[in-house]
Amino acid sequence: MILPELRSAIPAGRVLEITTTTGCIVGCSYCPQDKFADRQRKVSDTKHLSLGDFKRCLARVPASVDISFAGYSELWLNPDCTEMVEHASAKGHGIRIFTTLVGMKGQDLQRLQALRLGVFVVHVFDDGAHMNSRLVGAKYRDLVGQLVDADIPSIRFVVLGEPHPDIADIIPAQALVRARPVSSRGGSVDPKIVEPRQPFVGALICVDERQYRNVLLPNGEVTLCSMDFERRHVLGNLLCDEYGDLFESPVFCEIVDRMNGAAGFLLCRMCEFADPSDRTD
Repeated sequence: MILPELRSAIPAGRVLEITTTTGCIVGCSYCPQDKFADRQRKVSDTKHLSLGDFKRCLARVPASVDISFAGYSELWLNPDCTEMVEHASAKGHGIRIFTTLVGMKGQDLQRLQALRLGVFVVHVFDDGAHMNSRLVGAKYRDLVGQLVDADIPSIRFVVLGEPHPDIADIIPAQALVRARPVSSRGGSVDPKIVEPRQPFVGALICVDERQYRNVLLPNGEVTLCSMDFERRHVLGNLLCDEYGDLFESPVFCEIVDRMNGAAGFLLCRMCEFADPSDRTD
């Protein structure tokens, strides 16, 4: 999600987020990864988004749509991720990256430095309160150091909590955004960590227009947005549907009707980004 502390650095516009793999070892307590993986595995045995399928899906997406390497799991757990970024950039898409760096190698970073990256947010490991701190080793520390020294104007470092002691001295204090978990992911996060909002009643809008910031899954399916970890609203499949068709599908039309006040389940009603549709401020 876009943290309030980073909102000014994130441009508006249509976005397709990429989930490169099902399952994640990072173990963020405020990420309902297990719920996503469980539901995804019930409908598909595709673990990694293949490079070929990524290219086929991207061919259906207009270049005006930014490609955000974020999604529901750590991107670089898929070894083809860097090549996907390069391909999307070569096709003229704006590129956004949100990563913990797990799985990334020094050579991946060198290749990324050659690209024009609109957004590059590094989710730094915390002190173990919410993340699998065993993943922080010499290679990770070295990669963070390389990023600090890299000439990437768009880079931002964010930590939810306190930074891991092995990397706290690497990132300059002024370059590190300290935040806290602020989204229940539509009620999917453990309420002991993030208390869900009371279900919204009536017509609503999404303050981030996330109905146009959709998520591509490893099997080509597209879910509503990055809050939809439990696949409650699947718009279509880019392996067979055109990008524009996603927004004319029965599922999307139903979402629009329910945002306008119609009865029926709508994930947005549990989301922190929902506001009254008549709000004027």
